Amino acid sequence: MNIIKKIIRPLYHFLWAFTGNIVYGFPGYKMTVIGVTGTDGKSTCVEIITEVLKTTGEKVGMVSTVAIEIAGEKRENEVGRTTIGRWGTHKILREMASRGCKYAVLEVSSEGISWHRIFGIPFDGAVFTNLSPEHLNYHKTMENYRNAKGKLFKKLSSPFNFKKTKRVSVVYADDKEMDYFLSFQADKKYDFGIKNGDVRAKNIKLKPDGSSYDIEFSGQKYHIETKAIGEFNILNELTGFCIGLGYGLDMDKVVKVLADFSGTKGRAEKIDKGQDFKVIIDYAVTPEAQNILYKSLREITDGRLISVFGATGDRDKAKRPAMGKVAAELTDKLFLTDDETYTEDSDKIIQEVYSGVPEKMKTKVEIVPDREEAIKKAILSAKKGDTVVVTGIGHQKLRNMGGKKVPWDERKIVANLLKDKK
Repeated sequence: MNIIKKIIRPLYHFLWAFTGNIVYGFPGYKMTVIGVTGTDGKSTCVEIITEVLKTTGEKVGMVSTVAIEIAGEKRENEVGRTTIGRWGTHKILREMASRGCKYAVLEVSSEGISWHRIFGIPFDGAVFTNLSPEHLNYHKTMENYRNAKGKLFKKLSSPFNFKKTKRVSVVYADDKEMDYFLSFQADKKYDFGIKNGDVRAKNIKLKPDGSSYDIEFSGQKYHIETKAIGEFNILNELTGFCIGLGYGLDMDKVVKVLADFSGTKGRAEKIDKGQDFKVIIDYAVTPEAQNILYKSLREITDGRLISVFGATGDRDKAKRPAMGKVAAELTDKLFLTDDETYTEDSDKIIQEVYSGVPEKMKTKVEIVPDREEAIKKAILSAKKGDTVVVTGIGHQKLRNMGGKKVPWDERKIVANLLKDKK
């Protein structure tokens, strides 16, 4: 089994990518290609960068876990993978190039890199969002995980990239791996953050309907009033600002894009049906993502913060207790439920998450194995000024339960439950 994962599977994907480049004519060479990698925030950053690049007046394409967009036409990513294999990514790039796209923005996963799904794609820009434990069931160590993502940045100086384009590197400066990712060659490098960075967000004010902050860079200051909620979205927007700088865009237009951005489907998404409390749907699947999300929502919540979440089966079992601990410490009421079980037992996964909850906090936890029932209980318990935050599934239209994919639309479920509560 280990040989299959480490040798046969990567070789299998390499052959697909190699032949895909030949069949579709190495389409990445016809555009400026920007890759976004990291543990959290990738999909949102891809959408923001795409909108920023549109200010040039050129056609732009993008592929994220959430959506695929080509020259202004957007559709859901129904494959369900961050980095699409089996000729998928190369086929989409070919469609982008044939429809006149000048830029392509790709969400790039560490597994996609390790399995050669981006082989033959000449990257001109690379963005690093952050690094926290994830996919360690495959990578085994954080060093291996980091190094896999580093291969995207290494591609910026590849001798096989013959394009005469600027190579731009954008790195999150508040991450301890900043120096590693900045060590790769690039024509222009930008590091961003709140505590550190050449491009820094200051004077942050979080609000229930958005945020305001200043971007300071090289003695210049830009004030942003954005519709996107949470400190995490401010960091996501900074990646778009850095790409704007790197490719010499009109920064006044870039700032307007950031102000108009309201968020990504299934990522800190507000579901509003006129109720007197907030309901947020998010994709957070790591303790670090939970930590950032809960802390941001706490700042804009007058009442209780109520969480609903579970852990994914067949993935990173070590993080489950940590997820339970974070949720118990940072939320007032916790409805612990299932997520996607894959081939594991749902009750076993739930108990592993529950084991991380500190003993004195276990009274705030209610175990509800059925996810829809858990969401219903959370919404029914909510009062004026509370925030209900449902994490783990986000935008997905399917869940893998017991090895079978079943229909699921969390946004629709929440909307219907809110209507019923009225």
